[in-house]
Amino acid sequence: MYNHQTPFSMCFRGHNPQYPQQNTMGSSQTTSDIAIVGAGIVGSALAYFLSHSAKNDKKVVLIDRSFSELKGSTGHAPGFVGQFNESEVLTRLAIDTVKEYTKIPGGFDVVGGLEIATSCEGVDRLRSRCEMAKKAGLAAELISSEQAATLAPDLVKDDNQIALHFPGDGAANAIRITTFYQEQAQAKDVKIIEANVTEIHQSHGRVDGVMTTLGLIRAKTVIIATGVWATDLCKFDIPIPIVPVAHPYMYGENHTPRTRKAPWVRWPQHQVYARDHGTFFGLGSYDHEPVFHEPRETVIGEWIKQFDDTLNRALQFIPEETKFVPRERFNGIFSMTPDNMPLVGSIPSTEGLYMAAAVWVTHAAGTAKFLTQLLEEQPVDDAIRRALDPSRFQGRDMATLKQESLNGYNNIYKTEENGSEKA
Repeated sequence: MYNHQTPFSMCFRGHNPQYPQQNTMGSSQTTSDIAIVGAGIVGSALAYFLSHSAKNDKKVVLIDRSFSELKGSTGHAPGFVGQFNESEVLTRLAIDTVKEYTKIPGGFDVVGGLEIATSCEGVDRLRSRCEMAKKAGLAAELISSEQAATLAPDLVKDDNQIALHFPGDGAANAIRITTFYQEQAQAKDVKIIEANVTEIHQSHGRVDGVMTTLGLIRAKTVIIATGVWATDLCKFDIPIPIVPVAHPYMYGENHTPRTRKAPWVRWPQHQVYARDHGTFFGLGSYDHEPVFHEPRETVIGEWIKQFDDTLNRALQFIPEETKFVPRERFNGIFSMTPDNMPLVGSIPSTEGLYMAAAVWVTHAAGTAKFLTQLLEEQPVDDAIRRALDPSRFQGRDMATLKQESLNGYNNIYKTEENGSEKA
Protein backbone atom coordinates (compact mmCIF):
# COMPACT_ATOMS: atom_id res chain seq x y z
CA MET A 1 0.00 0.00 0.00
CA TYR A 2 1.20 3.54 -0.68
CA ASN A 3 2.58 5.57 2.16
CA HIS A 4 2.06 9.32 2.22
CA GLN A 5 5.07 9.77 4.49
CA THR A 6 7.43 8.04 2.08
CA PRO A 7 6.42 9.08 -1.43
CA PHE A 8 8.13 7.36 -4.32
CA SER A 9 11.39 8.80 -5.48
CA MET A 10 14.19 7.42 -7.56
CA CYS A 11 16.39 9.79 -5.59
CA PHE A 12 18.91 11.32 -7.95
CA ARG A 13 21.89 13.34 -6.81
CA GLY A 14 22.86 16.85 -7.81
CA HIS A 15 22.18 18.54 -11.15
CA ASN A 16 23.35 17.27 -14.48
CA PRO A 17 22.85 19.68 -17.37
CA GLN A 18 22.89 16.72 -19.78
CA TYR A 19 19.54 15.55 -18.49
CA PRO A 20 16.37 16.72 -20.25
CA GLN A 21 14.79 19.96 -19.19
CA GLN A 22 11.90 19.31 -16.83
CA ASN A 23 8.39 20.45 -17.54
CA THR A 24 7.52 23.21 -15.09
CA MET A 25 3.83 23.33 -15.95
CA GLY A 26 1.65 22.57 -12.93
CA SER A 27 0.21 19.08 -12.96
CA SER A 28 -3.33 20.46 -12.74
CA GLN A 29 -2.76 21.61 -16.33
CA THR A 30 -1.49 18.19 -17.44
CA THR A 31 -3.70 15.52 -18.96
CA SER A 32 -2.12 12.55 -20.67
CA ASP A 33 -3.06 9.22 -22.15
CA ILE A 34 -0.16 7.35 -20.54
CA ALA A 35 1.71 8.22 -17.34
CA ILE A 36 4.96 6.39 -16.59
CA VAL A 37 5.98 6.56 -12.94
CA GLY A 38 9.73 6.08 -12.56
CA ALA A 39 12.42 7.43 -14.87
CA GLY A 40 15.08 4.80 -14.37
CA ILE A 41 16.31 2.81 -17.34
CA VAL A 42 13.07 0.83 -17.76
CA GLY A 43 10.65 3.75 -17.47
CA SER A 44 12.80 5.94 -19.72
CA ALA A 45 13.14 3.16 -22.32
CA LEU A 46 9.36 2.72 -22.27
CA ALA A 47 8.85 6.46 -22.84
CA TYR A 48 11.26 6.23 -25.77
CA PHE A 49 9.66 3.22 -27.46
CA LEU A 50 6.12 4.51 -26.97
CA SER A 51 6.99 7.91 -28.41
CA HIS A 52 8.84 6.43 -31.39
CA SER A 53 6.19 3.88 -32.31
CA ALA A 54 4.41 4.53 -35.59
CA LYS A 55 1.27 3.04 -34.05
CA ASN A 56 1.19 5.32 -31.03
CA ASP A 57 -0.21 8.85 -31.13
CA LYS A 58 -0.96 9.08 -27.42
CA LYS A 59 0.24 11.79 -25.04
CA VAL A 60 2.87 10.39 -22.68
CA VAL A 61 4.29 11.82 -19.44
CA LEU A 62 7.34 10.54 -17.59
CA ILE A 63 7.31 11.38 -13.88
CA ASP A 64 10.07 11.23 -11.30
CA ARG A 65 11.28 13.15 -8.29
CA SER A 66 14.45 14.27 -10.07
CA PHE A 67 16.11 14.01 -13.44
CA SER A 68 19.62 14.69 -12.21
CA GLU A 69 22.33 12.09 -11.68
CA LEU A 70 20.80 8.69 -11.02
CA LYS A 71 20.89 7.45 -7.47
CA GLY A 72 18.45 4.58 -7.79
CA SER A 73 19.11 1.02 -8.93
CA THR A 74 19.90 2.11 -12.48
CA GLY A 75 22.72 4.35 -11.33
CA HIS A 76 24.35 1.75 -9.10
CA ALA A 77 23.93 -1.45 -11.12
CA PRO A 78 27.28 -3.11 -11.94
CA GLY A 79 26.32 -2.71 -15.59
CA PHE A 80 27.74 -5.86 -17.13
CA VAL A 81 25.41 -7.62 -19.51
CA GLY A 82 25.49 -11.38 -19.98
CA GLN A 83 22.98 -12.35 -22.65
CA PHE A 84 22.79 -16.10 -22.12
CA ASN A 85 20.47 -17.32 -19.40
CA GLU A 86 19.09 -20.76 -18.85
CA SER A 87 15.71 -19.08 -18.94
CA GLU A 88 14.88 -18.78 -22.64
CA VAL A 89 12.70 -15.74 -21.97
CA LEU A 90 15.47 -13.81 -20.23
CA THR A 91 17.93 -14.74 -22.98
CA ARG A 92 15.60 -13.39 -25.64
CA LEU A 93 14.99 -10.17 -23.70
CA ALA A 94 18.74 -9.71 -23.18
CA ILE A 95 19.56 -10.26 -26.86
CA ASP A 96 16.92 -7.69 -27.82
CA THR A 97 18.25 -5.30 -25.17
CA VAL A 98 21.83 -5.47 -26.45
CA LYS A 99 20.63 -4.78 -30.01
CA GLU A 100 19.05 -1.56 -28.72
CA TYR A 101 21.93 -0.50 -26.44
CA THR A 102 24.48 -0.81 -29.24
CA LYS A 103 22.55 1.84 -31.21
CA ILE A 104 23.26 4.43 -28.48
CA PRO A 105 26.54 6.37 -28.70
CA GLY A 106 28.54 5.54 -25.59
CA GLY A 107 25.81 3.24 -24.33
CA PHE A 108 27.41 -0.18 -24.57
CA ASP A 109 30.97 -1.55 -24.65
CA VAL A 110 31.26 -4.93 -26.36
CA VAL A 111 34.09 -6.18 -24.16
CA GLY A 112 32.91 -9.77 -23.84
CA GLY A 113 32.25 -11.90 -20.80
CA LEU A 114 33.95 -14.80 -19.03
CA GLU A 115 32.62 -17.56 -16.80
CA ILE A 116 35.35 -19.37 -14.89
CA ALA A 117 35.28 -23.03 -13.84
CA THR A 118 37.38 -23.98 -10.82
CA SER A 119 36.51 -27.70 -10.64
CA CYS A 120 35.68 -30.67 -12.88
CA GLU A 121 32.00 -30.25 -12.07
CA GLY A 122 32.25 -26.62 -13.13
CA VAL A 123 33.87 -27.69 -16.40
CA ASP A 124 30.94 -29.98 -17.20
CA ARG A 125 28.46 -27.18 -16.58
CA LEU A 126 30.36 -24.72 -18.76
CA ARG A 127 30.46 -27.25 -21.59
CA SER A 128 26.69 -27.65 -21.33
CA ARG A 129 26.12 -23.88 -21.15
CA CYS A 130 28.33 -23.32 -24.17
CA GLU A 131 26.20 -25.66 -26.27
CA MET A 132 22.94 -24.12 -25.02
CA ALA A 133 24.20 -20.61 -25.73
CA LYS A 134 25.11 -21.56 -29.29
CA LYS A 135 21.64 -23.05 -29.81
CA ALA A 136 20.21 -19.71 -28.64
CA GLY A 137 22.16 -18.03 -31.44
CA LEU A 138 24.90 -16.51 -29.27
CA ALA A 139 28.63 -16.58 -29.91
CA ALA A 140 30.24 -18.75 -27.22
CA GLU A 141 33.49 -20.69 -26.94
CA LEU A 142 35.37 -22.68 -24.33
CA ILE A 143 38.88 -21.37 -23.76
CA SER A 144 41.82 -22.34 -21.58
CA SER A 145 42.67 -20.82 -18.24
CA GLU A 146 45.69 -19.20 -19.88
CA GLN A 147 43.53 -17.60 -22.58
CA ALA A 148 41.10 -16.29 -19.97
CA ALA A 149 43.96 -14.75 -17.99
CA THR A 150 45.24 -13.13 -21.19
CA LEU A 151 41.83 -11.56 -21.87
CA ALA A 152 41.44 -10.27 -18.31
CA PRO A 153 44.91 -10.31 -16.70
CA ASP A 154 43.91 -7.99 -13.84
CA LEU A 155 40.88 -10.06 -12.88
CA VAL A 156 41.64 -13.72 -13.66
CA LYS A 157 44.33 -16.01 -12.29
CA ASP A 158 45.85 -18.65 -14.55
CA ASP A 159 45.12 -21.50 -12.15
CA ASN A 160 41.57 -22.43 -13.16
CA GLN A 161 40.16 -25.29 -15.22
CA ILE A 162 38.60 -23.66 -18.28
CA ALA A 163 36.49 -20.59 -19.06
CA LEU A 164 33.43 -19.90 -21.18
CA HIS A 165 33.89 -16.83 -23.34
CA PHE A 166 30.96 -14.77 -24.68
CA PRO A 167 32.58 -12.30 -27.13
CA GLY A 168 29.30 -10.46 -27.85
CA ASP A 169 28.56 -9.55 -24.23
CA GLY A 170 29.66 -6.36 -22.59
CA ALA A 171 29.08 -3.50 -20.20
CA ALA A 172 26.22 -1.01 -20.29
CA ASN A 173 26.56 2.64 -19.34
CA ALA A 174 23.14 2.71 -17.68
CA ILE A 175 23.21 6.45 -16.96
CA ARG A 176 24.10 7.33 -20.56
CA ILE A 177 21.41 4.97 -21.90
CA THR A 178 18.77 6.42 -19.59
CA THR A 179 19.71 9.99 -20.53
CA PHE A 180 19.55 9.13 -24.23
CA TYR A 181 16.08 7.61 -23.90
CA GLN A 182 14.80 10.63 -21.97
CA GLU A 183 16.21 13.11 -24.49
CA GLN A 184 14.82 11.21 -27.45
CA ALA A 185 11.41 10.79 -25.80
CA GLN A 186 11.21 14.48 -24.99
CA ALA A 187 12.08 15.31 -28.60
CA LYS A 188 8.94 13.35 -29.51
CA ASP A 189 6.80 15.48 -27.14
CA VAL A 190 6.90 13.24 -24.06
CA LYS A 191 6.44 15.56 -21.08
CA ILE A 192 9.03 15.27 -18.31
CA ILE A 193 7.48 16.11 -14.95
CA GLU A 194 9.52 16.41 -11.79
CA ALA A 195 7.40 15.58 -8.75
CA ASN A 196 6.97 13.08 -5.95
CA VAL A 197 4.27 10.53 -6.71
CA THR A 198 2.19 9.66 -3.66
CA GLU A 199 -0.41 7.27 -5.09
CA ILE A 200 -2.03 5.88 -8.19
CA HIS A 201 -5.44 7.51 -8.43
CA GLN A 202 -8.36 5.17 -9.16
CA SER A 203 -12.06 5.55 -9.81
CA HIS A 204 -14.67 2.81 -10.33
CA GLY A 205 -12.11 0.04 -10.77
CA ARG A 206 -9.78 1.77 -13.18
CA VAL A 207 -6.94 4.26 -12.99
CA ASP A 208 -7.61 7.86 -13.87
CA GLY A 209 -4.31 9.47 -12.95
CA VAL A 210 -1.35 9.88 -10.67
CA MET A 211 -1.43 11.93 -7.48
CA THR A 212 1.77 13.93 -7.04
CA THR A 213 3.08 16.71 -4.85
CA LEU A 214 2.08 19.05 -7.71
CA GLY A 215 -1.46 17.70 -7.79
CA LEU A 216 -3.29 15.13 -9.90
CA ILE A 217 -1.89 14.24 -13.31
CA ARG A 218 -4.75 12.67 -15.20
CA ALA A 219 -4.05 9.60 -17.34
CA LYS A 220 -6.04 6.72 -18.77
CA THR A 221 -3.10 4.32 -18.45
CA VAL A 222 -0.46 4.25 -15.69
CA ILE A 223 2.72 2.16 -15.68
CA ILE A 224 4.57 1.64 -12.41
CA ALA A 225 8.29 1.42 -13.19
CA THR A 226 9.68 2.25 -9.78
CA GLY A 227 11.81 -0.80 -9.00
CA VAL A 228 11.93 -1.70 -5.32
CA TRP A 229 9.30 0.97 -4.57
CA ALA A 230 6.73 -0.55 -6.96
CA THR A 231 4.33 -1.73 -4.25
CA ASP A 232 4.28 1.59 -2.35
CA LEU A 233 1.89 3.48 -4.59
CA CYS A 234 -1.36 1.51 -4.44
CA LYS A 235 -3.06 -1.47 -2.87
CA PHE A 236 -2.99 -4.58 -5.03
CA ASP A 237 -5.61 -7.33 -4.96
CA ILE A 238 -3.03 -9.90 -6.08
CA PRO A 239 0.35 -10.79 -4.56
CA ILE A 240 3.13 -8.61 -5.97
CA PRO A 241 6.23 -10.27 -4.47
CA ILE A 242 8.94 -7.71 -5.15
CA VAL A 243 11.37 -8.37 -2.32
CA PRO A 244 14.22 -5.91 -1.65
CA VAL A 245 17.50 -7.60 -0.77
CA ALA A 246 20.86 -6.32 0.34
CA HIS A 247 23.87 -6.92 -1.89
CA PRO A 248 27.56 -6.02 -1.37
CA TYR A 249 29.68 -4.44 -4.09
CA MET A 250 32.94 -2.54 -3.96
CA TYR A 251 35.06 -0.25 -6.08
CA GLY A 252 38.84 -0.48 -6.18
CA GLU A 253 41.19 2.45 -6.17
CA ASN A 254 41.43 4.55 -9.33
CA HIS A 255 44.10 3.67 -11.86
CA THR A 256 45.18 4.66 -15.33
CA PRO A 257 42.82 3.00 -17.83
CA ARG A 258 44.22 -0.01 -19.65
CA THR A 259 44.54 0.01 -23.43
CA ARG A 260 41.44 -2.18 -23.66
CA LYS A 261 38.78 -2.92 -21.06
CA ALA A 262 38.70 -6.47 -19.79
CA PRO A 263 35.62 -8.67 -20.19
CA TRP A 264 33.31 -8.97 -17.21
CA VAL A 265 34.10 -12.08 -15.17
CA ARG A 266 31.95 -14.49 -13.18
CA TRP A 267 32.91 -17.39 -10.95
CA PRO A 268 29.46 -19.07 -10.86
CA GLN A 269 30.41 -21.84 -8.43
CA HIS A 270 31.48 -19.22 -5.90
CA GLN A 271 28.80 -16.56 -6.61
CA VAL A 272 31.43 -13.90 -7.29
CA TYR A 273 31.72 -11.46 -10.21
CA ALA A 274 34.02 -8.63 -11.28
CA ARG A 275 34.03 -5.83 -13.79
CA ASP A 276 36.56 -3.46 -15.31
CA HIS A 277 34.94 -0.01 -14.99
CA GLY A 278 37.76 1.62 -16.95
CA THR A 279 39.43 3.71 -14.29
CA PHE A 280 38.82 1.20 -11.49
CA PHE A 281 37.71 -2.38 -10.91
CA GLY A 282 34.50 -3.53 -9.27
CA LEU A 283 33.82 -6.72 -7.33
CA GLY A 284 30.60 -8.17 -5.94
CA SER A 285 29.36 -11.38 -4.37
CA TYR A 286 26.19 -13.31 -3.56
CA ASP A 287 28.08 -15.64 -1.24
CA HIS A 288 26.20 -14.81 1.97
CA GLU A 289 22.89 -15.42 3.65
CA PRO A 290 20.14 -13.44 1.90
CA VAL A 291 19.15 -10.29 3.78
CA PHE A 292 15.74 -8.60 3.40
CA HIS A 293 16.42 -4.86 3.41
CA GLU A 294 13.73 -2.20 2.97
CA PRO A 295 14.98 0.83 1.01
CA ARG A 296 14.49 4.34 2.30
CA GLU A 297 15.19 7.35 0.12
CA THR A 298 17.82 5.54 -1.97
CA VAL A 299 18.75 2.02 -2.94
CA ILE A 300 21.97 2.29 -0.97
CA GLY A 301 21.30 0.66 2.38
CA GLU A 302 23.21 0.57 5.62
CA TRP A 303 26.39 -1.48 5.50
CA ILE A 304 26.00 -4.97 6.95
CA LYS A 305 28.92 -6.30 8.95
CA GLN A 306 28.83 -9.79 7.44
CA PHE A 307 29.52 -8.24 4.03
CA ASP A 308 33.13 -7.56 5.08
CA ASP A 309 33.82 -11.30 5.13
CA THR A 310 31.84 -11.80 1.90
CA LEU A 311 33.94 -9.34 -0.06
CA ASN A 312 37.19 -10.49 1.53
CA ARG A 313 36.45 -14.01 0.23
CA ALA A 314 35.67 -12.57 -3.18
CA LEU A 315 39.04 -10.78 -3.26
CA GLN A 316 40.80 -14.15 -3.19
CA PHE A 317 39.86 -14.67 -6.83
CA ILE A 318 41.65 -11.51 -8.00
CA PRO A 319 45.35 -11.82 -8.93
CA GLU A 320 47.61 -10.54 -6.17
CA GLU A 321 49.55 -8.41 -8.66
CA THR A 322 46.40 -6.37 -9.33
CA LYS A 323 46.58 -5.01 -5.77
CA PHE A 324 42.83 -4.55 -5.58
CA VAL A 325 42.47 -2.16 -2.65
CA PRO A 326 38.83 -1.36 -1.78
CA ARG A 327 38.08 2.34 -2.16
CA GLU A 328 34.36 2.14 -1.46
CA ARG A 329 32.07 -0.65 -0.26
CA PHE A 330 28.32 -0.31 -0.39
CA ASN A 331 25.09 -2.22 0.05
CA GLY A 332 23.11 -1.93 -3.16
CA ILE A 333 19.49 -2.96 -2.66
CA PHE A 334 17.70 -4.62 -5.57
CA SER A 335 14.50 -6.57 -6.22
CA MET A 336 14.05 -10.33 -6.04
CA THR A 337 11.00 -12.33 -7.07
CA PRO A 338 10.13 -15.98 -6.28
CA ASP A 339 11.03 -17.22 -9.76
CA ASN A 340 13.80 -14.69 -10.42
CA MET A 341 11.79 -13.16 -13.27
CA PRO A 342 10.55 -9.57 -13.74
CA LEU A 343 6.91 -8.56 -13.26
CA VAL A 344 5.79 -6.90 -16.47
CA GLY A 345 2.27 -6.47 -17.79
CA SER A 346 -1.22 -5.49 -16.74
CA ILE A 347 -2.73 -5.63 -13.26
CA PRO A 348 -6.05 -7.39 -13.99
CA SER A 349 -7.91 -6.07 -10.95
CA THR A 350 -7.42 -2.43 -12.03
CA GLU A 351 -8.16 -1.45 -15.60
CA GLY A 352 -5.45 0.69 -17.14
CA LEU A 353 -2.78 -0.19 -14.56
CA TYR A 354 0.47 -1.81 -15.70
CA MET A 355 3.80 -2.64 -14.10
CA ALA A 356 7.43 -3.05 -15.17
CA ALA A 357 9.34 -4.00 -12.02
CA ALA A 358 12.26 -6.20 -10.91
CA VAL A 359 13.82 -5.60 -14.33
CA TRP A 360 17.60 -5.57 -14.56
CA VAL A 361 19.66 -3.38 -16.87
CA THR A 362 20.41 -6.58 -18.85
CA HIS A 363 16.76 -6.86 -19.92
CA ALA A 364 15.48 -3.28 -19.73
CA ALA A 365 15.21 -2.31 -23.40
CA GLY A 366 13.82 -5.67 -24.48
CA THR A 367 11.27 -5.52 -21.67
CA ALA A 368 10.24 -1.97 -22.61
CA LYS A 369 9.73 -3.02 -26.24
CA PHE A 370 7.59 -5.96 -25.12
CA LEU A 371 5.45 -3.75 -22.88
CA THR A 372 5.06 -1.19 -25.67
CA GLN A 373 3.64 -3.92 -27.90
CA LEU A 374 1.32 -5.02 -25.10
CA LEU A 375 0.06 -1.46 -24.52
CA GLU A 376 -0.57 -1.02 -28.23
CA GLU A 377 -2.47 -4.34 -28.35
CA GLN A 378 -0.02 -5.75 -30.85
CA PRO A 379 0.59 -9.53 -30.99
CA VAL A 380 3.15 -10.58 -28.36
CA ASP A 381 4.94 -13.81 -27.70
CA ASP A 382 2.72 -15.81 -25.38
CA ALA A 383 5.65 -17.50 -23.60
CA ILE A 384 7.09 -14.11 -22.64
CA ARG A 385 3.69 -12.77 -21.62
CA ARG A 386 3.06 -15.74 -19.29
CA ALA A 387 6.56 -15.69 -17.83
CA LEU A 388 6.39 -11.98 -16.94
CA ASP A 389 2.69 -11.72 -16.02
CA PRO A 390 2.42 -9.83 -12.69
CA SER A 391 -0.64 -11.92 -11.76
CA ARG A 392 1.18 -15.25 -12.00
CA PHE A 393 1.39 -15.56 -8.20
CA GLN A 394 -2.34 -15.16 -7.68
CA GLY A 395 -3.63 -17.35 -4.84
CA ARG A 396 -0.20 -17.69 -3.24
CA ASP A 397 0.66 -16.63 0.30
CA MET A 398 2.88 -13.53 0.50
CA ALA A 399 4.96 -14.84 3.40
CA THR A 400 5.82 -17.95 1.39
CA LEU A 401 6.54 -15.92 -1.74
CA LYS A 402 8.85 -13.63 0.21
CA GLN A 403 10.80 -16.59 1.56
CA GLU A 404 11.05 -18.14 -1.91
CA SER A 405 12.42 -14.85 -3.21
CA LEU A 406 15.07 -14.74 -0.50
CA ASN A 407 15.94 -18.39 -1.10
CA GLY A 408 16.53 -17.61 -4.76
CA TYR A 409 19.11 -14.92 -4.01
CA ASN A 410 22.01 -17.37 -3.83
CA ASN A 411 20.94 -18.84 -7.19
CA ILE A 412 21.39 -15.61 -9.15
CA TYR A 413 24.46 -17.10 -10.86
CA LYS A 414 23.43 -20.72 -10.44
CA THR A 415 24.49 -22.77 -13.45
CA GLU A 416 23.00 -26.11 -12.55
CA GLU A 417 20.48 -27.81 -14.82
CA ASN A 418 17.28 -25.72 -14.94
CA GLY A 419 18.98 -22.92 -13.04
CA SER A 420 18.15 -19.34 -13.93
CA GLU A 421 20.80 -16.70 -13.49
CA LYS A 422 19.64 -13.16 -14.19
CA ALA A 423 22.85 -11.55 -15.35
